[in-house]
Amino acid sequence: MQVNSLMTIEAKKKYEFLESISAIMDSHFKYFKLGYDLLSQLEPYIHQVLTYAQQSKEQSKIEQDRFAQRIQEFRTQSELDSQQASAKADPSDVGGNHVYRAIPRKNVEANSVSTADKEVTKQGYLLKRSASLRADWKRRFFVLDNHGSLYYYRNTGNKSAKSQHYYSGLGEHSSGVFGRFRTRHNRSASQGSLDCNMIDLRTSLIKLDAEDTDLRLCFRIISPQKTYTLQAENGADRMDWVNKITAAITIRLNSHFLQQSPARYLDKKNTSSGPATENLTLNQKEDYNQRLNVGDDVLTILREIPGNNTCAECNAPDPDWASLNLGVLMCIECSGVHRNLGVHISKVRSLTLDVKVWEPTILDLFRNLGNGYCNSVWEELLHHLDDDSEKGSTDTLASVSKPSSEDWFTLKEKYINGKYLEKALVVKDEREANSTASSRIWEAVQSRNIRDIYRLIVKADANIINTKFDDITDLDVYHHHHVDAPDEVKKRHDPNACQRIKNSNEARNCLQGCSLLHVACQSGDPILLELLLQFGADINMRDYHGRTPLHHCIASGNNAFAKVLLRRGARPSIEDGGGLSVLERAMEMGAITDEELFLLLAECQ
Repeated sequence: MQVNSLMTIEAKKKYEFLESISAIMDSHFKYFKLGYDLLSQLEPYIHQVLTYAQQSKEQSKIEQDRFAQRIQEFRTQSELDSQQASAKADPSDVGGNHVYRAIPRKNVEANSVSTADKEVTKQGYLLKRSASLRADWKRRFFVLDNHGSLYYYRNTGNKSAKSQHYYSGLGEHSSGVFGRFRTRHNRSASQGSLDCNMIDLRTSLIKLDAEDTDLRLCFRIISPQKTYTLQAENGADRMDWVNKITAAITIRLNSHFLQQSPARYLDKKNTSSGPATENLTLNQKEDYNQRLNVGDDVLTILREIPGNNTCAECNAPDPDWASLNLGVLMCIECSGVHRNLGVHISKVRSLTLDVKVWEPTILDLFRNLGNGYCNSVWEELLHHLDDDSEKGSTDTLASVSKPSSEDWFTLKEKYINGKYLEKALVVKDEREANSTASSRIWEAVQSRNIRDIYRLIVKADANIINTKFDDITDLDVYHHHHVDAPDEVKKRHDPNACQRIKNSNEARNCLQGCSLLHVACQSGDPILLELLLQFGADINMRDYHGRTPLHHCIASGNNAFAKVLLRRGARPSIEDGGGLSVLERAMEMGAITDEELFLLLAECQ
């Protein structure tokens, strides 16, 4: 009997344990499944909140930087306003520098405005690294005016009796703008004067670092005469100085350009292709020229382009974000999706925050495109719903329909991914071979047809942007050779040995191995160059003679394009078939008169 009871207990243990385990697992499964069902309904809201949080984070960072900048400006203003006014003194010229005695701030500003219409853009203290062997740091007062002039002041320690008498008479009632300099030296046997030094920004570059990587909050102003290493009090102050000095350099360099007459300026602009500058009346030409002046409202300019008054993806009104390479404007919500595509697909920038991006060339590129034209390429299938030839694509259209501004974020994300990643709405001619597309884009680049180039890049394979002349020609029409000796091969690749270049003295006459970017550099059209660079053209591709697009710019004397390529990552150290770098080729042609170009070439060597 006892044995039977034990056997019954053992049997119950087996199935009761399994029943308990399975019941527990079933309960857990139902619990988590219910939670999943509830949370899945919140998925669109979660994505919206994440996007809003990211945008709020960026906006908060911008506001913090602005707040820190205002605090710094307030501190500087307080220090200056706390000083009392002193009488003006006549400036004298000492050793090439303008030397001033302390001058009251109000008198300085009144005098500068009345004589030269100048205003102080930024002023404050920076630490300046001396050029002596000790390389010690000294505090200097810097002033940047709206004419792009940068000054800094220091005490010279002049021991003249006249200075002593002059300052002793002022010590009791005023100390002026730079009174703190005199106050510090009141105990010495003599009084010092203020040495005012001006940095010529027209031939200067600015870099966000120091030669010593351990130094923080530093930036450098590099001029042909000297390199100034400066240190700010905080990151916001450093960025403010860098941005305003960069703007001042641009103003100084473009001062002559901005003073040109509208008719002369428009004659230059009309050389580039596209509908932006064709068939304009005199009033329209003047209006077009005025829009390119510094301080123009980028929002107003870009929204006047056809289709740019609404978002390219969801038709939301008043878009304030843009994709530089795609040429479209979008709302802030769709810009978050574009960011997730990656910069190789879409380079997203703000129309209001990223003010340094919107150069005249970028604005001209957008004028030639616009949401209307770009969507006619990217959404061509949507415009052919009633076309019988497109009936086979109705399934694709049903799965990818254009959302509205009121739709969920997930719907917009699905549409944008299908539009740009899968190119689901782009009409592709399957019968067109790659060689045909290469020939057509080559012809479009040579004719500088911006819209045709854009359409061919979108519709064709990604590698079409790096199409070479050899891809559209079957034979070596320029260099027939049958000798394989190393010396002969090297000689053939030397551009100086090319008969076509020799006979015409122009690099453009030998196109073998040239890419679309080479041709764009030869064309002199900045909009064409910008379009190819935005779509990722290989900036260092070499032709048959080993020349990069930068070599072609230098050979043709197009310094403006050469500087654009250098700022975008072109390597001047690459040697051509003759074994010479870009700098060596430039020096071979004579003295480099463009100092900025010389500095860029020398730095990148």
